[in-house]
Amino acid sequence: MKFKVFAALSVLALSTLAGCGDSNNGSSEQYKLSFITPTGAPTVAFYQAAVDGLLTTNDKPANVGAQLQNDQYDGVVFDFYNGLKSIKNNNGDYKLVRIITGGNFYLVGINKTEAPTKDDYIVSFGENLLPDLVYKSIYGQEIASATHYVNGVADCGGILESGLHNGNAVDYVLVAQPVLFAKLSSSPIKDQLTVVHSLRDKWEEKTGQTAIPQAGLFLNKTKYEAHTSEFDGFLDEFEDAINTCIEDPQTMKTAIESLGDQQA
Repeated sequence: MKFKVFAALSVLALSTLAGCGDSNNGSSEQYKLSFITPTGAPTVAFYQAAVDGLLTTNDKPANVGAQLQNDQYDGVVFDFYNGLKSIKNNNGDYKLVRIITGGNFYLVGINKTEAPTKDDYIVSFGENLLPDLVYKSIYGQEIASATHYVNGVADCGGILESGLHNGNAVDYVLVAQPVLFAKLSSSPIKDQLTVVHSLRDKWEEKTGQTAIPQAGLFLNKTKYEAHTSEFDGFLDEFEDAINTCIEDPQTMKTAIESLGDQQA
């Protein structure tokens, strides 16, 4: 499944860029760019920043989205669609500079290998955020009505270890990389897990689009004005770093392994 590598590696470039450049004010001390992301694929993208103490992660997407309304972080990674709505509605001081993933959602069956039905017990995450909107568009209202929601992808990862949600046996879980990568290799019930659908593949079948516009990188405009060289250095090197990561899949594996529990 080549896509699994591409979806996460397309954002992994950011890890080499956090904190690059010299300070604008002539000081010899570098200004370190700080980021907040949801857990999951964006965490892998910023694994070097995590090592350097420049990354904050949160397993509740709503908590990350709320940061678009304050000036604590230089960059926020969030569902691009709802991020733009939040900025518009609340006059947030951030701008969208890049869509950084193309869709890394998967429907995983627990002792199931066929498409879900309305009678199945299904768990998903982030109700009414972009992954959920795509999920509902693909599977329709009957399946949506059978779906139970948790706060974030980390909670879905926990279900892939226990097979249970609120004491109920689960048939299907919607999950994202790299949580899926980890659980397929480490879960106590890994032999019961089957990747039934890639939502990116299902989205392409439905719309003809080869990717799902997913997480966006939002940069703080005020901080950009104060530290332009650092931000420009970050953005200038972005494309080259992406190409390097795509051409070296081992980078993704190393990143996931180095993060351990932080990526879940």
